[in-house]
Amino acid sequence: MKKILYLITIILGALFISCNPMSDINDEVDALFEKDDATALFLKDRQVAPAEYTLTDEDYELSSNADVSKYHNFSNNALPKDFLPEILNQKFSGEDAQSMLVTYDFYERPYQDKENARVIEDGEYAEMGQSYPNFDNEDEAEVLIGKLLDRKVYAEDAGAEMTVKYTFFSRNETRYIRVNADGSSEVLSWSSEAVEVTDEIYEATGNGKFKNFYKIDNALNDLAQYATENGLAPIVYSAKVFLNYLDEYVVFIFDGTNWTAKQSVTAISEELNYSLDEDDITKSFWWADPAIKITLTGADYDVLEGSGDNGGTSQYGNFDLRSGKIPGTDTAKLAELIGVILDTNYETVEGQQYLVSYAYYDGSSGVGTIRIIKQNETWSEYSE
Repeated sequence: MKKILYLITIILGALFISCNPMSDINDEVDALFEKDDATALFLKDRQVAPAEYTLTDEDYELSSNADVSKYHNFSNNALPKDFLPEILNQKFSGEDAQSMLVTYDFYERPYQDKENARVIEDGEYAEMGQSYPNFDNEDEAEVLIGKLLDRKVYAEDAGAEMTVKYTFFSRNETRYIRVNADGSSEVLSWSSEAVEVTDEIYEATGNGKFKNFYKIDNALNDLAQYATENGLAPIVYSAKVFLNYLDEYVVFIFDGTNWTAKQSVTAISEELNYSLDEDDITKSFWWADPAIKITLTGADYDVLEGSGDNGGTSQYGNFDLRSGKIPGTDTAKLAELIGVILDTNYETVEGQQYLVSYAYYDGSSGVGTIRIIKQNETWSEYSE
């Protein structure tokens, strides 16, 4: 019916404007039909956007980024602002300026404050039902340590974080041993330059029967002697060690009631908007705010402790915005202090926008947001 009306309108126009040749009318009719066909084809493969949507594993696999497609999440190396819109563009259409709340998974390794970690004491392993002062199952360790913290550690605010150090027992681990030029040796967490210990080296060091070292001390001593006697130091080895007692660090977060292990992958909800091109619908697209969104936690404010006069931020867990205080009404100072926090606790990127939610006090408590950016190692409020 719509095409018939278009045709009638064009023909009637031609009757009043007799100088238009019939070939022009045919061309215009064909163009209208082609546009309708392109629109129909575009919409056929897309759903009408709902108000809210959660990405599925199949959705991530539509991404042009190999990591997003493989791991089914976004990260600081594959930001939602860069790769989420392309997924939605293949799935949904909408009205101009229509918004959709999209929930997706984001990977970010929790910040481990190893220097201030709470160490699980030998007696506490027994309290958690362990026969020895260690764990041999990571999932069990996280659950039981969470319950231990519930009994022993008080937190005032939801969102408070704590790094916990415990001993993890495992068998047949690959360990990295550096033998220095002076013949001393040390354990490394990892090394890309490591040389794998061969069967011949295990034999030469007296460990050929099982092709491994019994404990880490055996590996340190035997490899140091072998490298020194053969003039190979300095060198890094990757070696199999049978019995291992490893220091494990886990970040726990308080949800207002209980302590639980903070996960590397969390669900984030973000609003995206649709830009409809009415002249050529195939050029329509979804777009996202380019800023990385961060909500500061209690552990973040602690970064400013001992950094000079910061207005009691670390003590009270907020920024004092009252006149005469620090940062007070000085937005530049606020951006600077938040930048210190981000540089310490987050993997910041030069030239990247960050939309930060922070707690403040200006006579009453509240939560504010500020958009900041680091340029030439200096943080400032972002303005277009």
